[in-house]
Amino acid sequence: MAKGISKYGKLEDFDSYEDYKKFIYKAKHKSANETYVKTEKGKLAIARYCKTEKGKLRIKKYKQGNGRTYVNFLNNKRRATKLQRTAPWADLKAIKEFYLNCPKGYHVDHIVPLQGTNVSGLHVLNNLQYLTATQNLKKGNKYGHQQIT
Repeated sequence: MAKGISKYGKLEDFDSYEDYKKFIYKAKHKSANETYVKTEKGKLAIARYCKTEKGKLRIKKYKQGNGRTYVNFLNNKRRATKLQRTAPWADLKAIKEFYLNCPKGYHVDHIVPLQGTNVSGLHVLNNLQYLTATQNLKKGNKYGHQQIT
């Protein structure tokens, strides 16, 4: 790197040395935090936080926001659950192929739901099935004797 330039930019680009230090501090901690939340310890910390009063208020605030915010919250929660419930030994190429071969008018459904009340399944090939849209929406997050026919 050229003299006087760090990976965060030139000192001259900032109004004062204090602003420059604050910027570097935030940049370093942001990347460290992003790495931390991907670790098992970070995921557990987030789960614990969501159970605290402050965490519950934050989730409640998401739900009270406009409809799009809440839908984004639910989509992110579903995506995170799917990642957590994917087994290390799962054949991801076969799962992708299963989704791509889904007939028109059908949904790919988890036989044992990923977020079931009594039991939670894995995101693996032998837990997937094709259901018509009506059947899948009627089934919801239920399994076994809970199913509505």
